[in-house]
Amino acid sequence: MNRFLLLTLLCASSVAIASGPQWHWVKVGNNMDHGWDVARGDAEVIIQGGQFSAKLFWVGSDKDVQISLKGSIANGRITAKETVHGSDYSGSTYRGMLTTKRWAGAISGATGVETITLSDGLGMIGITRAITK
Repeated sequence: MNRFLLLTLLCASSVAIASGPQWHWVKVGNNMDHGWDVARGDAEVIIQGGQFSAKLFWVGSDKDVQISLKGSIANGRITAKETVHGSDYSGSTYRGMLTTKRWAGAISGATGVETITLSDGLGMIGITRAITK
């Protein structure tokens, strides 16, 4: 019975992290010519059973994936391999954290944010969404 309750809780939490308000992402990468390259768009994030995956869509699209991240999460710590779609670049391995911050009251309908911050040592990826409950 305890295993069933634990499984139910894990499934419910993975659905909660995947559904809800829209995720948004930004990637900032080191560029020797002019300092930094910046890309952004909407995202789809799934956290289930210790696994982490994210699809980072091209700005203005909810279907065309620019970057995929796939890896693991434990105690809020994430390690994920990057795949850059439509490129011969082999990608990088990113490490970082999932953080949840709640506010005392609602701000523009949000009661907090969930934020994923990742780095490979040269660039950064941030993924965030509002918490509305």
